[in-house]
Amino acid sequence: MNHAFCKLIQMDELPAIKIEHPRFNAILLLQGAQLIEFRPQQNQFENVLWLSPSAQYKLGSPIRGGIPICWPWFGNLDKNPDSIQDQVDNKTSASAHGFARSMPWQIKHIQEDCHFVEVTLSLSSDSTTKELWPFEFELEAKFVLSNTLKFALVTSNTGSLPFSISQALHTYLPTQDIKHSFIHSAQNSTYIDALDSWKEKQQVGKVSFSGETDRLYFFEDKEYSLRLETPTQSLLINNKNSQSAVIWNPWVEKSKRLSQFSPLDFQKMLCIETANVLSDAKKINAGEQIEISVELAIHSSQ
Repeated sequence: MNHAFCKLIQMDELPAIKIEHPRFNAILLLQGAQLIEFRPQQNQFENVLWLSPSAQYKLGSPIRGGIPICWPWFGNLDKNPDSIQDQVDNKTSASAHGFARSMPWQIKHIQEDCHFVEVTLSLSSDSTTKELWPFEFELEAKFVLSNTLKFALVTSNTGSLPFSISQALHTYLPTQDIKHSFIHSAQNSTYIDALDSWKEKQQVGKVSFSGETDRLYFFEDKEYSLRLETPTQSLLINNKNSQSAVIWNPWVEKSKRLSQFSPLDFQKMLCIETANVLSDAKKINAGEQIEISVELAIHSSQ
């Protein structure tokens, strides 16, 4: 790899692209096409993403932090629409959040500029994926990194049969204190509370955290923005081709059961996930392509 800002490094068992640019630093794992660090200059090179201090870089194991890709289903398979469940023969062995986040991706394209770096990684169907999910596809993870982080996931149906997917860009974000962290711009939205028998509710005011939170929000528009307010900064999360988002924090008890997660880590993180879940799941016909994307930007007013 002969590039001015990008170089290949090894993190225990996992290869990664390390990017050192005048405007930012970043680390992108080839396994799962998972961005685990994005440190823009205007954030004093602090990581905009949360990464578990106990993250383990092992082949075939998802990493706790950054932006994991949940694909071709989100969460547990049995919580997905029938159109997605019926595609999988061996449902009992289907891992949560699909398989894309734990597979090796290929470097497809790198473009460097004095203002930005663009990296595209790809994952295509093969004998391994067809044992898990019987369709032909190509995924592209496109990262454009500069003062902001732009990430698009493109799904192409390269086979002759239609398929359905749910998906999420499972973004982990840091905070100094979860009890003093708030998400704005979701007021009046409908959400499903996964911790209360999957009841449908309506958001009143800003989203705050005082216990375990696992909610699936739904929006009228295919483009929407959420703003995360923490004790030290304000972050804009701009979403496209998504009408659903997942907001998650495990709190005390669930933290004790999570891998690569210390019992007190919940105090310093939360997830805001750009998604296509439940009623927002997508059917992709043969030859078709869809894209979902998120942009993270430090909010200038703070």
